[in-house]
Amino acid sequence: MDNNLERANTSMPDSMIRPSLLALAIALGSSAPLYAQAQTDSSVSASQRFDIPAGDLGEALSHIARQSGRVLSVKPALLQGKRSAAVSGQFTPEQAATQALNGSGLNLNITAGGTWNLVPAEQSGALELGLTQIVSNAGEEAWGPVQGYVAKRTGTATKTDTSVLEVPQTINVITQDEIKALGSQTVTQALRYTPGITGGGFSDRVGIFDEPTSRGFSPTPLYLDGLHLPYGGGSTGGALQIDPYALERIEVMKGPASVLYGQNQPGGLINMVSKRPTATPLHEVKLGGGSQDRRYGAFDFAGPVDDQGEYQYRVTGMGLDKNGEADYVEQQRYMIAPSLTWNPNEQTRLTVYGHYQRDNGVPEAQGLPAVGTVFASPNGRIKRSRFIGEPGVNSYDREQYTFGYEVSHELDDVWTLKQNTRYAYVDDKYRAPLHGYAFVPNPVTGADDQSAMTRYGVDWAQRNKVFGIDNMAQAKFNTFDVAHTLLIGVDYYHSNSKFLGLYDRNPPVIDLYNPVYGKPMNFGQPFKWDRTINQTGLYVQDQLKWDNWFLTLGGRYDWAEADNKEPIAGTHTTVKDEKFTGRAGLGYAFDNGVTPYVSYSESFLPLSGADYAGKAFEPSTGKQVEAGIKYQPPGQDSFIQLSVYEINQQNILTADVGNPGFNSQVGELRSRGVELEGKANLTDNLGLIASVSRNDVVYTKDNDGREGRHPSGTPPMTASLWLDYHFTGDTPIAGLGMGLGARYVRGSDGTDFADGHFSIPSYTVYDGMVSYDLQQSPLRLKGVKLQVNLQNLEDKVYVSRCTSDVDCYYGEGRTITTDLTYNW
Repeated sequence: MDNNLERANTSMPDSMIRPSLLALAIALGSSAPLYAQAQTDSSVSASQRFDIPAGDLGEALSHIARQSGRVLSVKPALLQGKRSAAVSGQFTPEQAATQALNGSGLNLNITAGGTWNLVPAEQSGALELGLTQIVSNAGEEAWGPVQGYVAKRTGTATKTDTSVLEVPQTINVITQDEIKALGSQTVTQALRYTPGITGGGFSDRVGIFDEPTSRGFSPTPLYLDGLHLPYGGGSTGGALQIDPYALERIEVMKGPASVLYGQNQPGGLINMVSKRPTATPLHEVKLGGGSQDRRYGAFDFAGPVDDQGEYQYRVTGMGLDKNGEADYVEQQRYMIAPSLTWNPNEQTRLTVYGHYQRDNGVPEAQGLPAVGTVFASPNGRIKRSRFIGEPGVNSYDREQYTFGYEVSHELDDVWTLKQNTRYAYVDDKYRAPLHGYAFVPNPVTGADDQSAMTRYGVDWAQRNKVFGIDNMAQAKFNTFDVAHTLLIGVDYYHSNSKFLGLYDRNPPVIDLYNPVYGKPMNFGQPFKWDRTINQTGLYVQDQLKWDNWFLTLGGRYDWAEADNKEPIAGTHTTVKDEKFTGRAGLGYAFDNGVTPYVSYSESFLPLSGADYAGKAFEPSTGKQVEAGIKYQPPGQDSFIQLSVYEINQQNILTADVGNPGFNSQVGELRSRGVELEGKANLTDNLGLIASVSRNDVVYTKDNDGREGRHPSGTPPMTASLWLDYHFTGDTPIAGLGMGLGARYVRGSDGTDFADGHFSIPSYTVYDGMVSYDLQQSPLRLKGVKLQVNLQNLEDKVYVSRCTSDVDCYYGEGRTITTDLTYNW
């Protein structure tokens, strides 16, 4: 939008304030509407077909708001006796509303949070520009930027531009503003205040993977712009890690998602949405420092290439060099992500993009025994900075890149064709002694005092590549009073993974309290695999809306083939699977912003291997039933969602009791829980993020002695709260911002088994932020902002996760990051 838009501020009418679960925070401030005028721009919001006859103005505006997923809050007195003009044709929602208002003496106003309301024409002081009365914040798109913490639209949940209120399933959206406010250095850190998402363990501590757990299922698959990324597993690498600076938003879809995305874990998926070219010029440079000798630099440039805006570009890049919390640890990263959009006409849009990243460093997984971390030891607590690897041996190198294109073309007022295609590649190497597996007498003192431990060495290399293509045909039409958004798609997924692992199963013993380094390691016993997966899926989805009701129906049929080779062992197996998955959800959007819903969804996940009889394993299946309430208070830029769910995963591998050394497919896992999330841009100055989740995960069928037990590392409860405030106005402290957050995790089981069972303690960690916007300060330095983030303010020493009594991981200690940003 034009940066020279005319703006004016008014106070919000008291009648627009509604009670909500965030009432305490709302009392701290009130929202102010934001007026602006702009020329007609089809890029502001996607156009759609409207057919509304002339009639009552209130009914017409309500119909437009429901059809387009907007929130409408209007004083009844303003509408009394008002008639609307007919609205027929292809319009953006804002254009349709303005058409209906034509001749009414009222103008459309949209608050900073995107809520629609009306003001008398003489009060707004706006200029008449044909049918268009659009505000700069009115054009949120499902894959675009969001101002503040509250996203109103999503593309992950339905692959269409849909209001979050009309998604009959939990969808969490982490905006770029939230990523920045929290000072997130990884995607895992950006998800710390999201309900139902837990981290900790190897991937968090080593810091080179993102493997969060969703609703008790791990790893949660990662997608980038709707297409699957390569993955080899945290213990063997082979995964891309996308730096959050390259992202516009992160969306978490909870529960089974196979109808739209094929094979998946039943806990959900994480879709990272990349920054894309913009019509408005954007220039940003960032320099950073902080603890652990952090040195950081980044840039983000975007805008039109030509005067007509037919071509738009964006180039995002960053560089990082820092040490780690553990001794000897280092990390270096370089990333660049260019993209170019071509708009030959209003109907066609093509974006080509690339992403290249290189990582090098000295990692440390730091899997430690429970004795000395969770439990007391006669030698004291093992230091959080203890390096249990070998200097000069530990190393990690990764090269990754992606390139592809996205194209869409509107055939007519009904049909739009889309294609999303990408190739992704990662080549990484990891070498290090990992955690120990037994205490032994100390080789120096000879004492058997639980101070010395054996280790397990790995030296692996993995090369993964994925090609994905998703073809979609979208139709918007009406049948009688029912509006349809029909999606028909065919996608194809091809992945290949090549792995070579070398092992030292008897490396030098290490003293956990007084380590001596420098003894040689001998890697051998090679193990190789070459795995190829091909999946083709045909899916259909229809989003139906009539009056306040909405119904989502979807079905998919997949053909999957997995080809597994182990060249050294000389084995070769091929498994073919076919599977149908379905999804259905129903909801009702009340005019007061409350939207209850119920839904059912399915997933499947192919498994490699065969049973004792040589029969290939069938896919593991997941089924979820969910009910919830979403609430977007009229007149407020906030969003609250409450959901209850039950997920059942079947066909899990477990021991074959009649045939030792083989597995059978009779295991089952159940996850039940409640999640509550609230986000609010309470004012332009005050932001809030809050969440609570209660999750009970249990093995319901198992032959390995885990039946009735909880999987290790799945905390039964998490809660978080973040609140920040920015001072404005003509005061000496204008431009100053402060934020404070708290994250609570209830203690979880440290092992799956009854023998040697133990639990890790609960913990609460506090985070903080201080920022200074020098443009608003008395210095008036335009575009300059300084921000300091502090993770774990108290420097609390705690164990975040254990998977056994010899594999526990500390949580991150106090970390300070400082960033100076300049925008022009």
